[in-house]
Amino acid sequence: MTNNLHYLIVKEKNKKTITYFEYNKLSGFNMASKSKNLKLKDAINVNKMIIINPSFIEKLINKKINSKIKKLLDLLNTIYNNDETSEDPGSAIIEALNEVEKFKREMINKYMEYMTKEQLRLLDKKIKILEQEVTMRAYYLNEASEEVYEENTKSR
Repeated sequence: MTNNLHYLIVKEKNKKTITYFEYNKLSGFNMASKSKNLKLKDAINVNKMIIINPSFIEKLINKKINSKIKKLLDLLNTIYNNDETSEDPGSAIIEALNEVEKFKREMINKYMEYMTKEQLRLLDKKIKILEQEVTMRAYYLNEASEEVYEENTKSR
């Protein structure tokens, strides 16, 4: 006998019945377990969840997006703080541009079908602002390096 048992946990205040769903036919937001190897005795091990409540999906997506934006802002902050001390700030800027692009593609691929038009519009604005900040910093550093180059060539 294979161990292909699937359960759906439903908690409602006044109902004392068990509700069965065909989980393969449910459409919702798929969430997988972060730690695949965690096995607890006398506990239910969950590998995958399908969230079908739209308001809960919206909250989960907003939380994930906000945490990723915070990580990108921290990366930009380190770029701004370390540019004067690092020897090759261009590689950090290229890495930041790659991270912003990766974030944009990930949001489009994973969360677009669950987001409203307003959420998509706001996310697009945030991504454009992040891209603008990184490119502005790249232009600033490029101009600063050209000035240093011009000063070195004029000193002869």
